[in-house]
Parts: sequence; structure tokens; C-alpha cells
Amino acid sequence: MKILFITNRLPHADVVGGHRLIYQRMEQLKACGHWVGLIALVMDENRQHLNTLQKQFDHVAAIPYIPRPFSHRLLNDYLNPVLPAIFWKNHSIEMKKMIGQTVHEQRCDLLIAEFSEMGQYLYRNPYLSAVHKIVSCHRCLSDTFKKYIATPGVPPSIRLKSALQIERLIKYEFEMYNAMDHILTLTPEDRFNLLHHAPQLPISVVPPGIDTETLNAGATPSTLPHSQLLMCGYFSDKSNRDAALWFIRSIWPLLAKRHPNLTCQFVGRGIGNEMKQAAIKYPAIELISEVDDLRPYRKQATVFINPMRLGSGLRIKILEAMATGLPVVSTSLGAAGLPAQNGINCFINDTPEGFADSISWLLNDTSLATQIGQAAQQLVATQYSANTTIRELERILKDTITVQHQQVSS
Repeated sequence: MKILFITNRLPHADVVGGHRLIYQRMEQLKACGHWVGLIALVMDENRQHLNTLQKQFDHVAAIPYIPRPFSHRLLNDYLNPVLPAIFWKNHSIEMKKMIGQTVHEQRCDLLIAEFSEMGQYLYRNPYLSAVHKIVSCHRCLSDTFKKYIATPGVPPSIRLKSALQIERLIKYEFEMYNAMDHILTLTPEDRFNLLHHAPQLPISVVPPGIDTETLNAGATPSTLPHSQLLMCGYFSDKSNRDAALWFIRSIWPLLAKRHPNLTCQFVGRGIGNEMKQAAIKYPAIELISEVDDLRPYRKQATVFINPMRLGSGLRIKILEAMATGLPVVSTSLGAAGLPAQNGINCFINDTPEGFADSISWLLNDTSLATQIGQAAQQLVATQYSANTTIRELERILKDTITVQHQQVSS
């Protein structure tokens, strides 16, 4: 098969979360003998990986991401009836043209838009000829925006922006899905949520495959004389930023009183002034924005925290932490889609006091922390093997092409 991936960031081996998953899918499909290409929106900070990707895959092209002026955002995001704001944020006429040109010149069999907001390039694209189309839905955008509106403590500006566009978003998102040959989700829960909106959608679940060997390569035990917490993610994302702020403001003060030597690291790009201002009065909190490899930070950590209150979809960063044997404390939303067992392979709590208690139990009982970490590691090894998930993905891609060809022939 000739498979072309469409992404809103360069996927590569050192990135975190969903874009690391995309890179692994591309790498594994290439190893299976398929032609694999990529067209991506590229920000300045990840252009350095472009040359490496061009040597590794059959076709790699980058479209520069151009930030939009405020006036353009105001008019298009909230007044334009065509596209909801999150789609405008990833919109590029140049990218539409390049995708159409590449499909024509390379005679691609299949397009995969990774993340729903990139599905716009497969939907109503006047430059695109006939080709099989799949959207890989990492999160249902409509459900995510509903949580922005309903969750207490979310900034009023975000709640208002979400409320202004929610109906338009639901309409566009599911019209787009209906125009696809197939939809992929990461969890059965995500599949159920999409089917609740549109029962006729052809949807398959392909869990993320975790490469435990790479994650644990070169790992050395922590040499810190004290305990340390870790959260990682793209903090320009509203969900991750809200989680970090909620933890710093509501949970960290409780922990700092109980564990005076405890430290906490927030690692990932997009750390803005709001997070810096929240953390400035706590010297034990460290904000680290430029990191090429998370492995040293995981190995120095005692507990991985995932205090998510917003968004949807599977948190791949939890699986990666579990794969290294790091005990995890999460909210119930943060662990959604995982076969998580509270007190068995992780701790789950949704209140500041309960979240702090769960962390304290792990800090005070190293035997418990080891037991939780080992159970989590076993879960990832048995249910999220990279080899198993790529075989399932390859089968679905082949079936999508075969079924469509049979329908055309009949």
C-alpha cells in the first residue's frame, strides 16, 4: 500500500504523546514493506527533525505554520459559518494543494489524517482526487469542548469561546467523519462516544502500541536524595495547561506541607506566563520547556502525575510512564480508556485532597510504589504491544481499500 499521513506537527522519535504514536505507526508500516509518506504543518522548533524524516520515509513535505493575526482569528473563529475555530487554527490552502498534488503524482492508495482537526484536508478538498480516506481520531473534539463548558474552574474566556462554537463544531465534525471511508479511535470508549453521535460510522479501535524497549533503553536508577513528581505534555494545549494549574494551585500546597523535601517537574513545550506565575512562589516546582528525551526525567521521578480535568481520548503519556514502571496518580478522566484498576496498577482520585493522599501513600510506602509500578508495567506489556497493534492497523487499512474496491466493482 501507498499510505500518506497528514499531521499538524512533525512526528519523530523524541516527541511525546500522540505525535510519537504517529511516528511509530509510520516507522512500523514502513518496516512492513509499505510506501509511507508525510505532509505536516511545521513550527520552527521542530524543523530540525525534517531532514531525518526525509531520509527515513518515501516522501516527506512540510508546510510552514503561520500564526494568524488577531483580527483574522476573531472574524473566522467565531463569525465564519464554514469552519469551527479549532479547524481554522490548522487551516492552510497551501497544504490542501500539496496533498492533492502528492496524491496525484505518487498515486497514493490511502490518506490518514492524524487528529480530527486535520480531517479537513480530506473533506471538501477541491484539489484532492479520488482516494481512500481515514481520520485517526485521538479525541472527539465535540466532547472535549463540552467538557470545557461544563467543568468548574475553567477560565470564563475558554468556556465562552467553547459555547459560541459548540453547535457548529458538532455539525462540522460529524459531517466530516461521515465523508470518510473509515475512522480510527484509540479506545473502545472513544468509539462508543462517536457512535452515540453518529451510529452509522465505520469505526475501529487501534490502541497505541508502546515500544517498551526504546522507552527503557539506557535507563539508570534515580540518584536523587529526595522524592520527585513528574508531569509531561504540551502545555499550550488547554487540557494540559488546566491540569498543571489545578495541581499547582490546589494540590501542591497540600503536598508541600506533608513532604517539605518533595520536588515537582513539569516538562514540555508551551509553558506560558500563567503557569510561570502560578509556580513562582514554590521553589520546589521546576518548569522545563525544551527537552529532546524524556527518559532521564522519568527515571529521576518517583511518581508520575496526570491531573487532567478536560479533554477526551487516551493519554499516551500515562502508558509510557507505566511502561517504565513509574507509579501513576491520575484523575478518572486522565485514566479514561485504560483498563486502570485503582490501587492495583495506579491510583485514581478527582479531589485535591484525595489526589494528594494517593501521592503521599506512594511516597511513604516504597513497597507499594514498586508493586503499583510493576503491575502497570505488566499491563502495558500484555495489552499494548507495538507488534500487536501495528498488525491490527495494517489489517484495517487493507480491509478499507478492499471493501471500497468491492463496492465499486459491484
